[in-house]
Amino acid sequence: MTLTTTPDIDRRLELLTDQVQLLVDEAEDRKRLKETYSDFVSDLSPIASQGMDTVTKAMTEAEEKGYIDFARSSIGVVDRVVTSFSEEDVEALGDNIVLILETVKEMTQPELMQMMRSTIHGVGEIEESAVPPSMFALAGQIREPEVRRGLARMIALLRSMGSIQQKDSKQQREATR
Repeated sequence: MTLTTTPDIDRRLELLTDQVQLLVDEAEDRKRLKETYSDFVSDLSPIASQGMDTVTKAMTEAEEKGYIDFARSSIGVVDRVVTSFSEEDVEALGDNIVLILETVKEMTQPELMQMMRSTIHGVGEIEESAVPPSMFALAGQIREPEVRRGLARMIALLRSMGSIQQKDSKQQREATR
């Protein structure tokens, strides 16, 4: 049987005291952290509540206006586009996207939009008769200013289309050389 000496007991007591102090310090740190977290949550709660109210209101308005249904339907459109085009098609689109957007921009000019609208309505109003108009009836319509303007536009369109084909052919020939 060994007897523990006072210095051993003192050393053990000192170690236990240090360990208890570490536990107390850690408990105080946790208490401060918990209070800080609690303060943070109490400060954040009204802000989060107001944010959720704003988001809920915005989502409700979006649904009432039809944005949610539109987005849902758009997913189907995107799916059809993705499944209908190959990787090469998308690369070709990427190569020509600037030209496409410039063309769309030019198409949105008021004069051009009005002309397309008039053309669409005019085509809808054409009566299909069993007997085609005679040459004299067609020649008589040439006296009308609208017909002459339309013919001038058609000729300008045909000229433009013809020049594009020539340019494209020249570019293709130069590319193959």
